[in-house]
Amino acid sequence: RIFAQRCSACHLQPFGDHGVTHGVPDPRFRTIEEWKKEVARMEGLMREKGLPPLTDQDREAIFRYLALHAKR
Repeated sequence: RIFAQRCSACHLQPFGDHGVTHGVPDPRFRTIEEWKKEVARMEGLMREKGLPPLTDQDREAIFRYLALHAKR
C-alpha cells in the first residue's frame, strides 16, 4: 500500500504537456536489485520536486513489498 501511495505522487500525474499519465509501475518489471537502483533514483527526483522524502519505515515497507513481487 505504501508503494502505491508514495509512487502515485508522481506516477499518476500527467506526463509532459499532452496530459498522458503513467501509472504506478508494476513491481514484476524489475528484479529486486534493479528496484534498489530505481528507488534510489526516484528518491533523487522526489528531492528535486520538493516532495517529502521516504522515511526509513516507508523505504523498508517498499522494499519488503518489492522483494515479494519483483521479477525473479
